[in-house]
Amino acid sequence: MRWTALAKGLATYVPGLYRPERGATGGTNDARYCYSVWLRHLTMLRAGDLPTDPEVVAELGPGDSLGLGLAALLSGASQYYALDVVRYAASRRNVEMLDELVTLFAARASIPGPDEFPEAKPYLDRYEFPHDILTEERLEHALAPRRIDAIRGALLDRGSSENTIRIRYFAPWHDADLIEEGSVGLIYSQAALEHVDDLDATYEALRRWLAPNGVMSHQIDFRSHGTADEWNGHWTYSDLLWGIVRGRRAYLLNRAPYSAHLDALRRHGFRLARSVRVEAVSEISRSRLARRFQELSDEDLRTSGAYVQAVRA
Repeated sequence: MRWTALAKGLATYVPGLYRPERGATGGTNDARYCYSVWLRHLTMLRAGDLPTDPEVVAELGPGDSLGLGLAALLSGASQYYALDVVRYAASRRNVEMLDELVTLFAARASIPGPDEFPEAKPYLDRYEFPHDILTEERLEHALAPRRIDAIRGALLDRGSSENTIRIRYFAPWHDADLIEEGSVGLIYSQAALEHVDDLDATYEALRRWLAPNGVMSHQIDFRSHGTADEWNGHWTYSDLLWGIVRGRRAYLLNRAPYSAHLDALRRHGFRLARSVRVEAVSEISRSRLARRFQELSDEDLRTSGAYVQAVRA
């Protein structure tokens, strides 16, 4: 047990001490990280013979900036929905992020790999710029000066009906009606689905938003996120103890294992197109598992992460 995790949870009950908006999620405040993650998702979609040119995209859990969504817009998308639990993404940083991303795309920079972002997944076989996806013709249109100005205008004046680019940022989001049913071509997330409290409600909302044959691309991290000494030690905490670890936080971990996500996908009308698991040696014995996790499979106990592609059936 990591006692500091209990202390941090208890500290959230101290009046005035816990303010979620003061924190940061890490990662998406770096333009190169956002560029790397977005191009990894595109590359994996192409490898799975899935569409790589969505007109409308939605992101679950953008975090510190809207950088991944801006990268999608600079790749040709015209509408971007960002959905988060806490409003982290600051407008000033987003404008700076846009300029930095334009520079990376204009240079056709290689995808920053494990040497720069060792924790970023999914891993790729190659990290060259994906010219086969982002062709010169496509980028000539996507990076046209007037279009970049339109993206900047949408960023500074969200919801303007006169702009050809649309950016909508919902934080917190709790209502599936925020996005028109069947209107989104691609929904993606990066280390976000392990944090949602209601897995079934989330997957049902994602299904509702996606157009028929629309695609999802998710990287999910099943590790304990510092709440335990072992990477999978969060599965040893009873529900009572875990409630203390979480405290009053707006979110922490849902502790759902790999198989729970696959089951939820199928229950809510998705076809699993591809899954790439990341394995780690289990650092806990079965005797230490909390009651609700006693039936975890050996595969679940070894799965520290997974990249999942799914199609709305």
